[in-house]
Amino acid sequence: MSPPDPPAASGELKTAAAVSGSDGGAPGDASSRPHASKFQFLTGALVVLAIAALLAATVFATGGRGSRPDEDRWAAFHPSSDGVESGTRQIADHVAHQYRFPTGEQLVAVTGGPLQLQNLPVKIAIRKSAADGGDISLRDGPGVLYRLCGLGPKCALDRGKPAPERHLLLRREALELALYSFHDLDDVQDVVVFMPPAKGKEATQALHFRRGDVAGQLARPLRATLTPPAPTPDTVAEWPDARFVQNLTVANLFKFSFTQDQSASVFLVLDPQPQES
Repeated sequence: MSPPDPPAASGELKTAAAVSGSDGGAPGDASSRPHASKFQFLTGALVVLAIAALLAATVFATGGRGSRPDEDRWAAFHPSSDGVESGTRQIADHVAHQYRFPTGEQLVAVTGGPLQLQNLPVKIAIRKSAADGGDISLRDGPGVLYRLCGLGPKCALDRGKPAPERHLLLRREALELALYSFHDLDDVQDVVVFMPPAKGKEATQALHFRRGDVAGQLARPLRATLTPPAPTPDTVAEWPDARFVQNLTVANLFKFSFTQDQSASVFLVLDPQPQES
């Protein structure tokens, strides 16, 4: 909120001007008081300091909100709700519209919501490879789930040709969904993004991000991580953020499956998955 103009201060400035004769008063009035000019200077300085103090106090009280330009915020877009249900829908719509084919058509449809399967809460089971020890770690903190659908059979992309660059662009889109979710939604600790399958195949790939994976990116503006605007499949490999996106998303790419335990709890099982085009 921008601080209001202090009416008293503007009145004092007019009074100081009148005393100094700047409004057309007789010069002899000031000369009859030898210290008048010094007094007028001090009065003007005090008024300026008072206005500056008022502005500083207002900015401090509001934390700088309202007076800060968009480019100083984390991102220009911000969902109107920090709740998972409505927040994920707004984030999905916003991010999906940024990613397009060179022809201008939108790359995929994106849906989002709580980390659930048929309204049942889902726990994440991350299974490391045998080479990395084979351990299983469970995560059941608050999470969200996004789905990328290319609108072809089984959500495969029905435009363009499969290529490593297109897969990289889809992973960049998944990363942007995760960054917005961690930054803007209440207490989200895990973000899972289901990737569209290759034509004729079932969806098996998912990206899983933990808040700690992107803590550094959440502490600086989004544009410092993902260079705007979003690239296309033809340009993504040459984009300034390409190497960062490649390294982070490949490390968080998994093959997913679902299972239930004896108590009917649902597990999303994540196994290490190499990149595919």
